[in-house]
Amino acid sequence: MSDPIEQKANPLPQSQLETFAVSDFLEWHRSRRLDLNPHFQRRSVWNAQAKTMLIDTILRGFPIPKVYIRSKIDTQTQIAYREVVDGQQRLRAILDFASNKLTLGRRANEFAGLTYDELSDSFQQTFLSYTVAVEHLFNASDEDVLEIFSRLNSYTVPLNGAETRHATYQGEFKWAVHEASKRHSRFWDEHGIFTPRTRLRMADDALLAECYGILLRGVGDGGARALKQLYQDYDSELPNRPHLDEQVDLALSEIDENFGEIIIHGSPLARPPHFLMVFAAVAHAKVGISIGAMHRRTFPDDRSEALRNVEVAIENLEMIADLISEDRESVPRTWRRFHTASRSSTHRLASRRVRFPIYFRALLPQRFAPV
Repeated sequence: MSDPIEQKANPLPQSQLETFAVSDFLEWHRSRRLDLNPHFQRRSVWNAQAKTMLIDTILRGFPIPKVYIRSKIDTQTQIAYREVVDGQQRLRAILDFASNKLTLGRRANEFAGLTYDELSDSFQQTFLSYTVAVEHLFNASDEDVLEIFSRLNSYTVPLNGAETRHATYQGEFKWAVHEASKRHSRFWDEHGIFTPRTRLRMADDALLAECYGILLRGVGDGGARALKQLYQDYDSELPNRPHLDEQVDLALSEIDENFGEIIIHGSPLARPPHFLMVFAAVAHAKVGISIGAMHRRTFPDDRSEALRNVEVAIENLEMIADLISEDRESVPRTWRRFHTASRSSTHRLASRRVRFPIYFRALLPQRFAPV
């Protein structure tokens, strides 16, 4: 009995990894041999900021994800036509820029405000000669294409919340957070707040997004839904961004300088949920934050005494760290509410309403009563 595969009328699809220069794609497009809209493609949804980021990446010679193309040969004309299976939005950005339909935004730094024609000759050459990795699919039917992507997706690690937000939003808030995270990479490493693996999955961006949220709106609910709302609300505009960046940097520098010896790997205060409350307390002490969703009777309006005695603040924060590490039965009754709030649902408003005032009190000159 012959093998079932040998009985198939059409040849099996083949794939081949190749590289093509941007100039090749432009030539295919001009000669109408590049189809950006096969019926299974998604519609173009990229905004100008996303396109700017891609062109800036190309001009700097950084890699971009590979493109999937299905080739078909017209046996009458003997001409090959190429259908874009995946990568339509990247190629549209390239074509728009090459035809001067795209002016680069400020995200492109020194290239901001330029069109292709306004680039220097050397950067035009860089753009045109940039090579794009292409997975070429031959003899692939629509069913083959769907099967290929089904199999690819089965091996893909799903995006987490931070990665999804970074991929979805292209505005000011996303870039403020991401650039701040890069500015403070040494801080994360030295204090053991994140490992390289968790930073790769953008856990640092998630924490910084909460820090910016606290400066913008005060201490409130956290978690994926609240963070998504921040990215959405400040996607088109982030008011007074330079000032916000300065406030984030000031609070983190204060923590690094004064509390670096206790906020280290292994300490509860180096864990993001607890570190966020340290940040909120220090930020309030240094620049003041709004009452947000806090209760008026427990919100610390008077900031004048905060951080006046750093040694006492260190002792108080060390006591908080010890309390968090204790079993509930070992914690004095007066601290059990704080202990419970620190051990579960730390992203919820109810927990933060209990914890934030305690962290701020830790920065005052009065020592906590020993436990």
